[in-house]
Amino acid sequence: MLNVLKNHNQSNIAVITDEHSFDYFTLNEKIEMVCDFLQMEGVERIALCAANSLDWLVVDLAAMSSNLLIVPVPDFFSEEQKQHVIYSCKVSHVICEKPTANSKPLVGTGLFINEVGYHGDVALPEGTQKVTFTSGSTGTPKGVCLSRDNQLTVAKSLIDVIGLSKPKHLSLLPFSTLLENIAGIYSPLLCGGTVKIISDSKRGFSGSRLVDMQALLTTIAQSDAHTLNLVPELLKVLVVACKQGWQPPQSLKFVAVGGGKVDKALIAAARECGLPVCQGYGLSEASSVVALNTLEDNSDSSVGKLLPHVTGTIENGELVLKGNAFLGYLGEPNSWYQDTVHTGDLAEFKGDKLYLNGRAKNLIINSLGRNISPEWPESLLDATGLFSQAVVIGDGLSQLVALLMPLKGVANEQIAASLAHINQALPDYAKLNHFILLDAPLSYEQGMLTENGRFKRPAINQTFLRQASLLVA
Repeated sequence: MLNVLKNHNQSNIAVITDEHSFDYFTLNEKIEMVCDFLQMEGVERIALCAANSLDWLVVDLAAMSSNLLIVPVPDFFSEEQKQHVIYSCKVSHVICEKPTANSKPLVGTGLFINEVGYHGDVALPEGTQKVTFTSGSTGTPKGVCLSRDNQLTVAKSLIDVIGLSKPKHLSLLPFSTLLENIAGIYSPLLCGGTVKIISDSKRGFSGSRLVDMQALLTTIAQSDAHTLNLVPELLKVLVVACKQGWQPPQSLKFVAVGGGKVDKALIAAARECGLPVCQGYGLSEASSVVALNTLEDNSDSSVGKLLPHVTGTIENGELVLKGNAFLGYLGEPNSWYQDTVHTGDLAEFKGDKLYLNGRAKNLIINSLGRNISPEWPESLLDATGLFSQAVVIGDGLSQLVALLMPLKGVANEQIAASLAHINQALPDYAKLNHFILLDAPLSYEQGMLTENGRFKRPAINQTFLRQASLLVA
């Protein structure tokens, strides 16, 4: 990676932050300083716990250039999940923004490095350079092992398919998100472009949550950006703002949206507002992006054509991918070195376009691109002993909604208190901020349960998702 960056015109701007601009020469110097420091310190594996910044980018590129294993730790994980990530990867060092009693400054950055002592063997497939953790469909996130080639193959395919020369990319999503890491850092820099990094507060975010819509709109309007990566929830924000009079910058040339279900009506509305939106699809096991629409060949309902490095087939309704498969899951040797990826997504091809029809399993993907197994918060609801039935829905929504059938005599105050207690144990994206009280139990006769009493989730979603969306809106 470093060799490629050195081939660009070294006086061109590589990174722009809130206060400064950095040309390629300066960026390469910083990467080399961090590479040398990590080597001198005998660093084996690092966990990177920090918000978007030039320093995050430099550490990540230094690890890739040195082929050193790095584990980006998402801000939106709970503390328990973060500790699970750090321990399960047996990282030798943690790099973070705040000093601790035993940390030292990380040369060339404003970050700090702390030796945590998890030296020794860890069950990783050979060639692993990055372990990216899914957002945790259960309480324990799963580590996806990727090689350096896995990541760069996708980055190069995106450059070829999107076809922009030296783009200026505005990063809105967390760098710890694999999509932004690859499509928002690697792709722009590999083709001599610029990455613009705005601090969380200035772009209206607190961690992964948007808390100030106006700050986000101002950031985009003033950025002169050519490209953005969005999750569906952010696209909704921009469309609503456009309908209220906000004007997207004329500089925008390509806006990719993915990471969750995107309604075709939203895509159409975005284009009517002048947003050059193209829907895509990907998953961590395929190093993020797998398919993408282009402005020249765009569809409201398809996720586009497969990228040139990958092929796909449909087996029993499920999309199966071949080419650039991940190395395997952390700690699961039986998953290592497979040449195909069974996506778990129901799909079909119409010509060369890929269409998604749902998921083979019950996984909820919210509008922020987070994966949640409904059984996880449901088990916490069941444990309260307050409900005869508790079902969690929220596919395509920004927040989860619990459908609750309380036991006789349970008051609304008890329900609210129990949800508040449960939410203390859940990360932001899995919290139960809303609930709907059922008038009667879900039944087999209604078509809501199987013969053995299991929830028929498609039928439940069809019945209640509209009501849930009005609560969340």
